[in-house]
Amino acid sequence: MSSGSVQPDIEPRTIRAATEIMTVIEEADALFLVVTESGSEYRVDLCEPACTCPDFEYRDDIQECKHIRRVRIEVGQVDIDALAESLADRATSVEQEAEELEETVEEMEDTAKELDNAAQRLEEVAR
Repeated sequence: MSSGSVQPDIEPRTIRAATEIMTVIEEADALFLVVTESGSEYRVDLCEPACTCPDFEYRDDIQECKHIRRVRIEVGQVDIDALAESLADRATSVEQEAEELEETVEEMEDTAKELDNAAQRLEEVAR
């Protein structure tokens, strides 16, 4: 890993940076062209950092878009092993949350059936 190490938070932009198909071409020192799978091209300047993508240019709430993060991955500014471990931990967490949601859905379905049965019984009594 290079001396300018940056470990991004594991959030959607980092996940997309690590998993989407992108080609990174170094054009000059700290200046890169990033070509996405769809063919879009963006210029990334790691000195600033800055990117020409709409996400970076028009959103004030982000410091690094997925293209900047991808360039950092490609040039070795991100500890890939730590990133992989974080992504694996996040995947495990998401799987556990999904299982919990499935259990909740099953409980809600059971409750809905019980309520439906109770409503049917009330209708029979009301007749």
